[in-house]
Amino acid sequence: MNAGKLNPFIDFINTVFNFIVLNMVFMVTCLPVFTIGTAVASLYYVIFKESRGEYGYLVRTYFREFRRNFKTGTVSFLILFAAGALLVFNLLFWPLKGNPLSAAVTGLLIALAVVWLVIFHYTFPLIGRFVNTPMRTIKNAWGLALRNLKGTFALLAIDAAAICVLLFVPLSAALMILSTFGFVFTAYCRCRILNKIFLPYEKESEESAGRRQRILREHADMMAGTSQY
Repeated sequence: MNAGKLNPFIDFINTVFNFIVLNMVFMVTCLPVFTIGTAVASLYYVIFKESRGEYGYLVRTYFREFRRNFKTGTVSFLILFAAGALLVFNLLFWPLKGNPLSAAVTGLLIALAVVWLVIFHYTFPLIGRFVNTPMRTIKNAWGLALRNLKGTFALLAIDAAAICVLLFVPLSAALMILSTFGFVFTAYCRCRILNKIFLPYEKESEESAGRRQRILREHADMMAGTSQY
């Protein structure tokens, strides 16, 4: 077998192995619970680069981003965790009332739970791609979800597909899927959607950064007396 036919196969095996290791590292860094947000943001950063063909050392990049995202990821997760815990408590409490009011409140709570899930799906990829405050990131997450409804429904469809797979396979198989490549694979699927959503905003960010750099260079040239304008 010549090298041209061998290399793609070796690259595939290497990618699968790296994904399995990254999946294991991700699960370990989620164990303290309060680090889940930071872990998810860092995972998305790595998978974003991989899905765009910007290959590198996945685990090394993951740990670098974990340190960088720790503050914003932790605060954002704690905010969403508190909101989610409040929703879960009410979803367990109100259906027990068994009256028309409780049915209406339960319906509203279910809708809010979907909103919470959508915000969660956008918040941590945003942390992995853009620098912002936790509250601003959460606000931007909801705005992006509303402006990109097709992408939002596609993200929810991935959730539904993952739940169906886990429900209709034996528990041992479900645990094996999650522990080997499950989290990385679902993040990769979501990144294919989120890449298209984020791309226009990344271009705007790059253009704004370019304008700032040009202004600074022109200012420096002017102060040095070398500007041609």
